[in-house]
Formats: sequence, C-alpha cells, structure tokens
Amino acid sequence: METRALIAFVLSISILVGYQLLLGPRPHAPADSAATVAQEQPVEPVSAQAVPVPAAVGSVGEPKPKADDERVTIERDLYRLVITSAGGRLASFRLNSYREDSSPESPALEMVDSGGVLPLGVYWTRADGVVVSDQGLSYAVRVSEEPDGRFSIDLGADGPAQERITKRIRGGPGSYALEYTVEVKAGYDTSIGVAWSGQVPRTKDRLSAMEGPVVYLDGALETVAAVSVAEPVTRNGRVDWAGYADHYFLSAYYPDATAPLRFSAAAAGGYAESTLWSDGPTQRVAYGLYIGPKKLAELRRVGHQLEGAVDLGWFAFVARPLLELMLLLNKLTGNYGWSIIVLTVGVRLAFYPINKRQALAMKAMQKIQPELKKIQEKFKDDREKLNREVMEVYRRHKVNPLAGCLPMLLQLPVFLGLYNALMQSIELRHAPFLGWITDLSKPDRLGTLAIPFVNPPGVPVLTIFMGASMVIQQRMMPAAGDPAQQRMLMLMPVVFTVMFINFPSGLVLYWFASNVMSIGQQYLTNRLNG
Repeated sequence: METRALIAFVLSISILVGYQLLLGPRPHAPADSAATVAQEQPVEPVSAQAVPVPAAVGSVGEPKPKADDERVTIERDLYRLVITSAGGRLASFRLNSYREDSSPESPALEMVDSGGVLPLGVYWTRADGVVVSDQGLSYAVRVSEEPDGRFSIDLGADGPAQERITKRIRGGPGSYALEYTVEVKAGYDTSIGVAWSGQVPRTKDRLSAMEGPVVYLDGALETVAAVSVAEPVTRNGRVDWAGYADHYFLSAYYPDATAPLRFSAAAAGGYAESTLWSDGPTQRVAYGLYIGPKKLAELRRVGHQLEGAVDLGWFAFVARPLLELMLLLNKLTGNYGWSIIVLTVGVRLAFYPINKRQALAMKAMQKIQPELKKIQEKFKDDREKLNREVMEVYRRHKVNPLAGCLPMLLQLPVFLGLYNALMQSIELRHAPFLGWITDLSKPDRLGTLAIPFVNPPGVPVLTIFMGASMVIQQRMMPAAGDPAQQRMLMLMPVVFTVMFINFPSGLVLYWFASNVMSIGQQYLTNRLNG
C-alpha cells in the first residue's frame, strides 16, 4: 500500500510538472469565445493594404500613408521609443536594461514587432455602426520636453468623415508607465478602442503558447494564446487592465480605476491584436500604458493589479513568498543559481522532520512486508479476513500505512509553488550560473553535439546529473516488496531525465539540489536508525 502511494505520488508529480512545463499554462478561454465583434456591431471588410488589420476590427475609408513618414525618437533611462506619423503608431520601444539574447553584443530588447500592425492603434464606431481604424491616417506630430525629463508627444489627424483624431503620449524617466489619451471629435456618438498588436508567435519556442492578448477582468487573469486565435473573441466586464503579453514582458492599457469596459482579441496575417473599448459613447478616453518587464517590483510600483500578470498558478499563495525570498537571497549571493540552491536547501531543511517521519514509516513498512506477504497468501480467497489480518499487523507493529504518503502531499504545494516561481521569474532570464550555464531560463547545454530529442543541440550535463541523483536516491530508499513495483520506481529517473531535458536550467538546478538534499537526509536517517 505504501509503495503504491509512492508510485501514485511520483506519477502525479510527473504529470503535473510535465504538463505545465511542456505545454505551458493553459489560457483561460473566455466564456463567450464564439462571439465576435462583428456580432455586436456591423463591420465592413478590411480594406486592401500592405499591412493587415485583424478581421475583428475592420476599417474603411483609410487614406494611403504619406511617403514622407515623420518619425520622432525619445530616449530615457529605461527605454527608447519611436513614434511614426503614419497612423500615429509606436514604431519602436526598446528596453535599455534587457537584451534580445544573452550574448554581450545583443541589442536592447524590442517590444514592437515591426513590419506588421503597429501598436497604439485607435478604432472608433461610425454613426452607421461601422468600425473605423486610424491605420492609414497621416498625423501631424509635436513634441515638448520638460527640464525634469518629462515629455509629451501630441499627434493630430483628420478622419475619413471629417472626424478630428488626436493622441497624446506622456512619459518620463524612472518608469515604464506612460499616459495615453485619445480624442475623436465627430458629429455623432462613438465608442473608442485602443489596441496593441504582436507577432504570432514572437519567441517561436515552447513558451509561444503563453503569448497573446491578455486581460485582468473581474478580478482574474484571462489570456488568449495568440497561436490559437481562430476566431475573434470579446468579453465585457470590470477591467483593471488589458493588452498583450509574452512569457516575460507585458504591454497593457489600464484605466484610472477598475471600470466596465469591453475587451476583444483577434488574429490575422501573422499578427494578433488586443483592443480595449470604451463602454458606451464617448469622444475621449485616457489610460495609463505599461510597456516593460513582468517584474513584481515594477508592476507593484504602477499598481492597478498589474502584478496579476505574473501567473503563479494554483499555488500562488506559496509561490509568491518563495519568489520574494529568492530575490532577497540574490542580494546576498549575487548569483541566482546559488540563490536557487540556498532556497532549495532551506525548504528541504524545513521539511526534514516530516521527511524523517516518512523515511521511518517506509522502513517500518519494509520490515513487515514478509509477514504481510504470508497473510496475503494464506487468505487470498477471503478478502474480508485478509483485511482484518492486515489491519491487525499494522496495529501490532504500530505502523500507519498512510504515514509515508501524507508528508508527500503536504510538501506538494511547496515544491510546485517553488517550481512556478522559478518558471515565471524574469530575473532568471539571461542570468548566468557556473561554466556552461550562461542563462538559467534556457536549457543547459555543453557544446553543440546534435542529440535526438535534445533542442537546442549540446550535451545536457546538469540534466544528466539530475537523473543520476534520482537513481542514487531511489537506491537508498527502502526497497518495495513487489519486484514489479521496484522496476517501476527505478524507471522514474529515466522518465524525469527525458522530461527535463529541454527545461530551463534554473528548474533543473532546483530539482537536482532537492535530490542531493534528499540523498543526504536519507543517508542521515539510515545511519541514525539502522
């Protein structure tokens, strides 16, 4: 019974970890995903242009952009932005503190995917209900800068039906937050939508399923994976913020206070777009706009529930303090790899009394296995008698068959919480550890040897060490009575090694350190208790 519980636990861990890491967190599908913007209001077909517009937000009457496109560049300590007069869009937004990859010569990270639909698009509804886009308008641009580093970019253009569209972007040093104000002066009632778009997908790796439109709606995070947007979706509710996110970065519009707004998401031509609509007729909307890392300290500084963008899963109540503790440890160690090891050691030490009780329970179960086997042979045809005799053996030897399983279940939220914290932590992106491990957010690879199922190529040294540590750990545990069960348990290191082979090295390091601690604790328990 004890061994079956252990096998069930290990298999459960395998399924949970493998599911989350291999496939990524499943997006929360909007309840009315079949509904489209087109069902709520009529739209005309997308006008023929070189740059596609998602079908959910069609456009009409758009003039061709001028050949003499004017561009304005603003650079501050945290970012460098470029505004284009064509469509009044954000042509570039580079984060000065983050790089495209971990190489020293890598350029600053670009938050805008050029060549497609650019962010800061504006949509409005015409008097006949048709949705109009400002994509093809040519804006006049005026820039003003203040001595304290604050700046304002004012843009103005005339719409296809004599509307006057103005945009204002304000920002300053020391923050990834901007102010974004849009006004559409028309001779009719209109609603206004502000949009952010992104390439589908951007990272082109196993985390691509985590990219796409995102909204914090009615107090909960909902995502729409860009790679799976087959039809436009729309949601109505109280919105804290909405925008576009990938695994580590976020671009989000947020009102001054939680408000009833409409969120829509669509994809076409290799791009997905997230749009936040005013709830009802208006000629002016004002939002904050965060464009930066999904870093808890930065998100908290802005407020508006933006820290909810860091999705820590079911065990967020455990993952969040563990993540905060890892960040604190890094201030002492100066290396996130060592911080992971110290944190893992601390967690294992905290659970040592429980693990010791579990190990003793397993040894006690091992001792009574011969007696239980005899009883099973003797009463194999009498299930009721068999159960009574087995319970009597447990009572006589003071053995609790659940004593080894319950400690594992108590530790499950902590271990999975720590896993989620490491998985979501942007601090591990491009963070080096030792030797060949130069990026804790990427799989560890030594050299470039091509091995089947290993991507990127190279020898996964740390993963092999992790698998070896699991073999040692299994051999040190009390043997199961059933040889078939023993073989199944010994298969677990192979399963875990194959499963972890393309995981981020920070997660593999955590599992390896945990295994080493388990080996030490098991050795100590065996020495002290024979």
